[in-house]
Amino acid sequence: MQEIVKTNVKRQQSSKRHHRRTRYHALYFVLVLLLVLGIGVSLSMTLLFNITTIDVRNGTRYAESDIISVSGISAGDNLVRLDTAVSAERIRASLPYAETVKVKRVFPSTVEITVTEAKPVASVEYSHGYLLISASNRNLETLAEPMQDLLIIRGFDPANDDPGAYFTSREPGEDDILRIITAATVESGVENIYAIDIAEPYNIMVHYDNGSVFEMGNYTDAVYKLKLANATMQELTEGRLYRLRMVGDNQISVVSEGAAEVETPSDEPVSDASTDTTSIAE
Repeated sequence: MQEIVKTNVKRQQSSKRHHRRTRYHALYFVLVLLLVLGIGVSLSMTLLFNITTIDVRNGTRYAESDIISVSGISAGDNLVRLDTAVSAERIRASLPYAETVKVKRVFPSTVEITVTEAKPVASVEYSHGYLLISASNRNLETLAEPMQDLLIIRGFDPANDDPGAYFTSREPGEDDILRIITAATVESGVENIYAIDIAEPYNIMVHYDNGSVFEMGNYTDAVYKLKLANATMQELTEGRLYRLRMVGDNQISVVSEGAAEVETPSDEPVSDASTDTTSIAE
């Protein structure tokens, strides 16, 4: 019986030693793996993956060399350590007409920079002239006169006029109104709008090329209202001025304010102005 007990003890001790050796081997493997990974990371951030090519896909007025310069990226920089978001923001902040910027790593040694140009959507009238803005409410440049054939926005008081800066207003809520109105004008497809006055957010005034005016109310459903007003004007007599006013959700009242100002020979009579009122629903 004593020999059987001794044999059991020896087997238990042998099993414990085996388990200890297995744990040591696993720990050794983990340490070696961490060491290899550490060396790999260190090499990738120092000797490996250094930038040799900067590929600029440029759709703007700026030179490729200018885009690379303001990006802060140089040949020899490490591709792994490159902060693409920071580089993209540097380009946007420095170049006002750079509307969208994407900076992408292409291993092992290339950086791709894709830049698209902002399209002006309106000239915003203010105390020092006009601010040319993009669809994202970004100030592209300051002008002495509004850009020809481009929508004019009146009644907006910008807090700054720095080129490249996003528009902010001194009045709460005007930023959203400006963005919604400019976007709605583009989306509606109405091309004969000359200017929009947003000084009164609940009584926005739309001025047309022929001198007619549309009192749109607030900016809710702006696309629908602009399309409805345009359809209404198509049914009116040409050569006359009209004042349109939004009534409810789907009606427009129309008042004729007389003949439009046109050049006529001195001996040709001009018809007297008359006033009529019509209500047109979609």
